[in-house]
Amino acid sequence: MSVTITKESENLFVTTIKGVFTYDDQKEVEKHAGNTNLDQKVKILVLAEEFSGWGKEGDWGDLTFMYEHDAQIEKIAVVAEDKWKDQILMFLGAGRRQAAVEFFLPGETQAARDWLQSESQ
Repeated sequence: MSVTITKESENLFVTTIKGVFTYDDQKEVEKHAGNTNLDQKVKILVLAEEFSGWGKEGDWGDLTFMYEHDAQIEKIAVVAEDKWKDQILMFLGAGRRQAAVEFFLPGETQAARDWLQSESQ
């Protein structure tokens, strides 16, 4: 599996993606999030390390999870190479969901963490 999910604090989850992100990986992330008791809004840090795109198999157009759980997510920060910026922001529905989404470059992980903890959107 190319994805790991770590709960760093009560409201911060870190998702690390390496290599190709498959539809099965997506379903595993959704399953993990669905099994998490979300009494408060959460923040998500995505670290796309050595990311090389998305798998070709699966129903990537299924937005059910986003529609059902978007209100439980406050912010999403993504750290990845600049060449993936537009595709990742589109994949995450930046600008089309309630959660604020920001993109950061490798080496800006602390800035991403700072943004997640800030009051600003």
